[in-house]
Amino acid sequence: MEEKTQRNLWQWVRVAVAIIGSVLVISGILINQAICTAGGFVAVMLVFYLTFRSNRLREAWFNHSMTTVVRNIERANNYASQRIPIGIGVFDREGHLQWRNRLFNEYVAVEVPLGTPFEKVLPPPDNNFAALRLRDAEKQLKIGDRVYQMLVRRIQITENPEDDTGLALYLMDITDRERRRKKYEEERPVVAYVQFDNYDDAMKGLNENERASVVVDVTKAIGSWVEEVNGYFQKYTEDMFVVGLSRKGLNETIKKKFLVLDRVRDIKSGNRITPTISIGVAAEGRNLAEMSQKAQAALDLALGRGGDQAVVQIGEEMSFYGARGSVQAKNTRVRARIVAQAIHELMTGADQVFIMGHANEDYDALGAAIGVAKMALTLQKSCCIVTSGQGPSLKKLETVSKDQSDQYLSLFVDEEEALKRITPGSILVLVDHHRAMLSAAPRVLQAIRRRIIIDHHRRAEDAITEVMLQYMEPSTSSTCEMVTEILQYFEDKLQLSEVEATALYAGIVVDTKNFAVQTGERTFEAAAFLRRNGADPHLVSMLFKDDEHTVLTRARIITEMQQPLPGLAVAVHTCSCADRDTPIIVAQAADELLTMDDIRASVVFSQNENGVSISARSDGSVNVQVMMEELGGGGHQTVAGVQVKGVTAEELMPKVIELAKEQMKESDTDEGNPVTGHQEVG
Repeated sequence: MEEKTQRNLWQWVRVAVAIIGSVLVISGILINQAICTAGGFVAVMLVFYLTFRSNRLREAWFNHSMTTVVRNIERANNYASQRIPIGIGVFDREGHLQWRNRLFNEYVAVEVPLGTPFEKVLPPPDNNFAALRLRDAEKQLKIGDRVYQMLVRRIQITENPEDDTGLALYLMDITDRERRRKKYEEERPVVAYVQFDNYDDAMKGLNENERASVVVDVTKAIGSWVEEVNGYFQKYTEDMFVVGLSRKGLNETIKKKFLVLDRVRDIKSGNRITPTISIGVAAEGRNLAEMSQKAQAALDLALGRGGDQAVVQIGEEMSFYGARGSVQAKNTRVRARIVAQAIHELMTGADQVFIMGHANEDYDALGAAIGVAKMALTLQKSCCIVTSGQGPSLKKLETVSKDQSDQYLSLFVDEEEALKRITPGSILVLVDHHRAMLSAAPRVLQAIRRRIIIDHHRRAEDAITEVMLQYMEPSTSSTCEMVTEILQYFEDKLQLSEVEATALYAGIVVDTKNFAVQTGERTFEAAAFLRRNGADPHLVSMLFKDDEHTVLTRARIITEMQQPLPGLAVAVHTCSCADRDTPIIVAQAADELLTMDDIRASVVFSQNENGVSISARSDGSVNVQVMMEELGGGGHQTVAGVQVKGVTAEELMPKVIELAKEQMKESDTDEGNPVTGHQEVG
């Protein structure tokens, strides 16, 4: 404050002296006094000199101060950039190192002098300089045993941004954080439900000692698995277990492909029925209650797919393990009788009954639909069969049996007509499929929420929800077999006509390949029942006759067959989307390829403008269902398929061959070493 006062006082003194000097100069000139004029001039010049000198001193002081500040800022910046806990490296447009701090040298674990090329600092292929220059990015980087978070930022290192763009890399050591995260992930709880899925069948005919032995062996196998992964299990019913384990234990189990399934399957029982278990696992959820629900849903899915497998749900994704063997047919018909009674009650309370198969209906879907229509007509209910209008099966059925099936041909309607007839009290019976994407009329499916599903395929992950009744039996040969059993318990006085019995019989014949695959004693019992009710094998043979175009196309596909692997037949057929008979022809070609000597599996590609359709067949030793599920499809162990859009057969072929090779290898392992067999990659 005092200094400021002195500065102001000195300022006023200079002004006063300058004014007095100016007055003296003017007065001396006016009165012609040289001394007065000289004294005033000297005073003015002295003030000017002192002011000029003061300004120069102030400017020098200011420049010195600014230089000191800039130097201090540069020193601070340099110190901060060298001591900041982030490794920083700057590269020019050619990828040569222009600048780096001390930590960057330490993190990259090599001495990197200025001018070092990028590929010597961070070697490709994980780090490509040309790719990193395209956009700002963020990625994890592992160097030695350390993990780093790398931020990639494009920077301008010259005045012309279009001509020269460099790259700045920021490396942050996140090793400790990643270790804590990994430890947290490994210790997260996992809930699993385990069911002895064929308990009743495995216990039939055994005495008490043998029963106890089988139960103890199964419990011991489950206990050994849980003990290996440091988990916990508790048996709460005679055939159900709850298991708690960590995420690390689940990962170890997955690596071993759920070896516990094989251990249980290796247990011998007195009645020669191999015991099997199904496992449902949930690894993520907001709380234990939600995880328990997801685990139960996963177990239901495993059972719906035929059992003897594990289903793991992590987030929204499902993984499947096991299911190497064919599904064992259950001898009891108790469930068929219960389902028949439930359908009877639901149809009785409905206004109208709509029946729908999958798109491009085959004889199994059509026969099952006619069988369900018989149930509705027996109850004197209005019903209709909704069709997609695709495929030759319906047209051939109309041609061959027109004089006998006028009643049923009038029931077939398209999607538009069905939508006009829907009432609030309508029910929809879905046959031979359980996935919305396969339905013959998707809008009808959306319009009717009261649904019944009757299907013989393994349950898929995207199964239709909101169903009143779901009857799925992967052990049966066909949906027609299931409907035939239901008809026997539906109504005491129910009598099938010749065309009804023939339609159901045709569905069984087509899905069993003339009773050659996927047949059990119940299949022949259903076929015998239909024969007693007038099923006409000659009429069925007429349905399976083909025209010249079909025969020649199928023959051409077969002649162009290749064998990329021993036991695998592969063929490619190119067609147009307008050819609606192609799916049938391709399926027939796949069936016929399987009749060749030494062919264990056949895969036929159908390629058009939209993508590729695949029909896969097996003699039972190769699980083609697992192969097709890997590509997004599904089906049975011996019959499966998939549709993949936006690809070509040439692009998809290596993947299919690799999947077939893996399945054949594991199948051979099963045959050669039953202790370690029956494995599946999820």
